[in-house]
Formats: sequence, structure tokens, C-alpha cells
Amino acid sequence: MNPRAADALLGLGGILIVLAGWELVARSGVVSQSVFPPPIHAMVIGLRKVPLPDLGGHVWISLQRIAFGFSAGALLGVVIAVAGGWYRVFGNLVRPVVEMLRPIPPLAWIPMAIVWFGLGEPSKVFVIFLGAFFPVLTNTWKGMSNIDATLLRAGQTMGLSGPELLIKVAIPATLPDIATGLRIGWGLAFGVLVAAELIAAESGLGYMIMHARQLGEVEVIILGILVIGAANLVTDWLLARVLANWLGKWQDTTRAE
Repeated sequence: MNPRAADALLGLGGILIVLAGWELVARSGVVSQSVFPPPIHAMVIGLRKVPLPDLGGHVWISLQRIAFGFSAGALLGVVIAVAGGWYRVFGNLVRPVVEMLRPIPPLAWIPMAIVWFGLGEPSKVFVIFLGAFFPVLTNTWKGMSNIDATLLRAGQTMGLSGPELLIKVAIPATLPDIATGLRIGWGLAFGVLVAAELIAAESGLGYMIMHARQLGEVEVIILGILVIGAANLVTDWLLARVLANWLGKWQDTTRAE
């Protein structure tokens, strides 16, 4: 069997084992099913209260918000990190600001997001943007700071310098760290989704979960949590495949040159 397929089957097996254990514990009577319903029961009841077309609409809205926030955060994170890691003056100027802001959780920015952007979509996207921005920036900066000096000297011996050396040698050498930052940032964008959709949302998975909490619909809450987890799992897998192909093509091109 293909090693990648074997790994996927093992991962699927792990998920099924956890769900089966959850099902057994919930049905054992140790905990009241009103607060800890079995996952199958929760999904069946949850889908009765939130039919598939409505659930699909919530998923689509949330994925759009994540895509916009993540794209903006990833792009800005890469640009600042590459510039800061390559140009020492800019790096010394920006690094203290980054280190001061990085520990602040995105949730703490919600009041300011409302003040700056109001209650519409920009405030939600901004919170998701923050969730993605710092992991991408941190990992990219790490990659830029740890480029093998031999690669840079080799580029210089070939007549490269300045921006050309940056674009043809430094940035490609940093691609694995950029890829790592992108995957971490994507996961954290999902992690702040529910908080972002607390901002006067009328749709989205976070809205669905919080609305169900107000109504005491535990099954809908669990359904929303499982859907967020599944959406993150699938999209992260797709992102990983895209990044692997991207890095593979760059490595093949480098060997050919």
C-alpha cells in the first residue's frame, strides 16, 4: 500500500476510535446525555434542527471569511518577514513592535475591531487576519534568519546581489518555513472563527454555535464543533498537498538549473 494512503487510513482510524469511545461513554450513563450526547445522536438531531442546505450555507460563509482573513494575513506576514529578515535596519525597526503585539490573543482585539470597522464583515475578517498573520510572519522570519550562508555565497559567486539575490536565492531557501507558517496560520484562522463570528453575525458556523447555546441546543453545538473540525481537517489536507507540490516543483527546478 502507498505510504501516504496508509498514513491517511491510520489517521481516519484514529478519528473513528475517538468517536467510538465518545459514543460508548455517552451511552454508558456515566454522564447525562443532555449535556454530553453521543455524537451520532447529536449529528442526527442537529441536522434536523439545521438542515443540510442551511448548514452548507453556514460553512460557505465561514470559509469565505477564513479565506479573506487568511489571505490578507499570510500575504502581509510574508512581506514583512522577508523585508525584516533581509534588510537589517527595517528588521530592527519592526521586530520590537512584532514582539510586543504577537502575544496579544486575537480575541482581545474584538472591541477595537468593532470600533475601527463596525459590526460588518471587515471586523470579522480582521480578527481572522490576526489569527493567521503572526504564525506566518514568525515562521517566515525564522526561515529568513537561518538561510545557509553557503547558498548566499554561491549566489554571489554567480553574480547575484541585492534584490536579485533575495528573489532567486533567499526567498526560495525560506519556502519550507513559509509553508509551515501557512499551515499553522490556516489552523489558527479556524481557531478564532467562532470568536470572530460573535461580532453581530447572522450566519456562519460560529454564529450557529453561539445561537444554539442561547437556545440550549447542545446537539447543534456539537454538530457545529464537528463540522469546524472536519472542515479544518479537509482544507488543511488540501493546503498541505498544494504546498508539497509547490515545494516539489521548486526543488525540481533548482536541481535542473
